[in-house]
Amino acid sequence: MSNNTIRTLREQLGYTQSDLAEQTNLSIRTIQRVESGQTVPKGHTLNVLVEALGVDKMELQKPIKLESRDSEEDTKLKLLNLSALCFIGIPFGNILVPFIIWEKYKKYSKVNQIGREILNFQITWTLGTVLMLIISPFLQDFIPWNFSLMLVLSLLAVFINIYFIIHTAQSLNRRNYDLLPLKIQFL
Repeated sequence: MSNNTIRTLREQLGYTQSDLAEQTNLSIRTIQRVESGQTVPKGHTLNVLVEALGVDKMELQKPIKLESRDSEEDTKLKLLNLSALCFIGIPFGNILVPFIIWEKYKKYSKVNQIGREILNFQITWTLGTVLMLIISPFLQDFIPWNFSLMLVLSLLAVFINIYFIIHTAQSLNRRNYDLLPLKIQFL
């Protein structure tokens, strides 16, 4: 969803942010966060905005529209995504480096929205990998083969993350912003 969608609809109806907040019983700060792209409306917030603005839910949940050429936003997004490869040399670099880039450029609506998705995926991947590596020594006793389960699982996790980073990069090049299948949110 473009952060301008709600603002545009609000302005077309002649509402101020205060008017919309009053009509929806949401705080003005919530309206500001939604309009700036800092938060994506869900649940109750989405329902009351849909009702107040007189639009279909799908209208407010549309992905960001494609633009005709590479913009500065697209370049920042690609940088943020590829920076996740830092996990190869820096522990937790897949979270730290993209987070620094996201913090610096989140004023761009696409970087804010899609950068969150990328970071949420990397956080989920990291937590899953750490959990898998903690459990693997206990599972090693149940495997009859003589190889290091921890090493195999580590390599598998690395290749999975590299695959998703490359897949995301290709999607960004095609201007497909519906990127990652995992929708767990930490940010």
